[in-house]
Amino acid sequence: MKRKTSFFIVLLTIALFQIIYAISFAEPITFTLIHVNDTHSHLDPETEILPIDGNPTQVQLGGLIFLKTALDRISAADKNILFLHAGDAVQGTMYFIKFNGQTDQIYLNHMPVTAMTLGNHEFDRTSSFLAEFRDGLSFPVLCSNIDTKADPDLKGKFVPYQVYEIQGERIGIIGLITPEVITGSSPGKSVQFFSPVARAQAAVKDLQRQGINKIIVLSHIGIDADIQLARSVRGIDLIVGGHSHTLMGDFKAFGYKAKYPYPVIETSPDGGKVLIVQAWEWAKVLGRIQLSFDDEGTIMSYNAQPLLLIGNIFEQKWQDTNQDGVINTKDDYTPITAQNAPDKYQSILRYIIQSGQVGIFIPSNSMKEIYTQFSSGLLELKNTVIAESAEDLIRNSNNSGPGPLIALSMLNKTSSMGAQGALLNPGGVRTDYEAGEITVGMVYDCLPFQGTLVLSDLSGQELTQVLEDMVNHSISKKAYNTNIYAYIAGFRFHLNPSLPQGSRISRIEIKQSDGSYQPLELDKTYRLVTNSFLAQGGDGNSVLEKIPEKQDTGLIDADVFLEFIQGATLKNPTEELVLIKE
Repeated sequence: MKRKTSFFIVLLTIALFQIIYAISFAEPITFTLIHVNDTHSHLDPETEILPIDGNPTQVQLGGLIFLKTALDRISAADKNILFLHAGDAVQGTMYFIKFNGQTDQIYLNHMPVTAMTLGNHEFDRTSSFLAEFRDGLSFPVLCSNIDTKADPDLKGKFVPYQVYEIQGERIGIIGLITPEVITGSSPGKSVQFFSPVARAQAAVKDLQRQGINKIIVLSHIGIDADIQLARSVRGIDLIVGGHSHTLMGDFKAFGYKAKYPYPVIETSPDGGKVLIVQAWEWAKVLGRIQLSFDDEGTIMSYNAQPLLLIGNIFEQKWQDTNQDGVINTKDDYTPITAQNAPDKYQSILRYIIQSGQVGIFIPSNSMKEIYTQFSSGLLELKNTVIAESAEDLIRNSNNSGPGPLIALSMLNKTSSMGAQGALLNPGGVRTDYEAGEITVGMVYDCLPFQGTLVLSDLSGQELTQVLEDMVNHSISKKAYNTNIYAYIAGFRFHLNPSLPQGSRISRIEIKQSDGSYQPLELDKTYRLVTNSFLAQGGDGNSVLEKIPEKQDTGLIDADVFLEFIQGATLKNPTEELVLIKE
């Protein structure tokens, strides 16, 4: 009997040891999460100047046409992948105006998208548009803080979360949209939106009741709200964000200064670690983070490697020597190829490869065919007449030309969001309009930089300093011709450029709803709309750059101006808002 008991105890001990060993040495679940956000119908790459190996180099950056190739390359090397889109797939280019989201549907359906959440710009058109757009996608669209039951077009189109399985482990992904959609877009009264924090917590608890302890939030609420979400909700492991167009990571080697690391690390109320990532905008960056979880749902380790996506065409200003030994200086950006400048070309490739921060991609033939189909269709749109000008609109003062009208369109679009004034840098307005027809292409030629409208809350004192900085930049840098310092709407001021720096601006007055003007109060808060260039500190605007909680609406300046002048007859403004007093 004792022998049987001893034998049983030995077997039990071995079994317990095996269980403890299995638990202690269980293989972690590891997968790679790749993501984009705010692609905004950008099929085409943007032309950018990057400092590569010490030389300003013109490259093609981002765009859906490069994204597909990047995804194919990563997928070939790693089979355990989740690819997420954090919203605002549409709106922002002429492709959307012409094709009504069809380009985005086709491109995204060619990619291995795991899931997408809704962005506010998905609601820019009617519910029937969004329903049709959703129906044309081959992957789930997640949103937990929305109720569409009262909207016949959108009812049943979205789910709050989705569960995926990798290596036998289940992962929950929850979708969130910003409540700012109510004022920043056109969702209609039949769609309801709720607190992201409350709905995220409810969805987390629902997943945990199902035994799921690895939870990702796919959000379109902006980086500040993501940070607050991480600090407020228990059980979240990773937040994949959008809406604020936030560049994360160290890209100083290519001239980009990011405010946040990749990832941001926060602590949840239960003391757990929460990672937050975002991938800038327009598919310029592909977010990429490899995660390892233990059985308890804790992130054991991660490897974060976001990538800038560029094409294989490089241009520089450079010198060469002809057959007679004469040095020719190339004043314009000239292609650098393996044939015409092999040393320079290899130097560029070496710098990019060694950085580990940039991927070079060539569109596949299938993507080129789709691109050709859609890009050829834009020619008709560019030549479409949308307005006319009764007189020449020439940039010869602060109160004439397209500039003041563009500023007015910015204020008109964002007044429902609380904007009281608009400010536009003269360098952002690139063409004049002669009397006659104005086409779609002429609008985009005038505003070619695809700047977004950004709302900033600042004191009267800060607004005064912003204007002083704008004027000083124009004077000290001789930035613009004909003494143009700023285009504005919603307020007016006196300017004496002959006075010393810091004392040139006076008598700032804010326009009221009844058309009257009231003096600026230095300690009062005002909401100003600018383009993203100024909001990020362009033209010496250090005050605007340091405003802590700016709201990037995602609205493109050219789109807003196009909508504003549709069917109108334009004239130079009769009211002088910038009064030169010397």
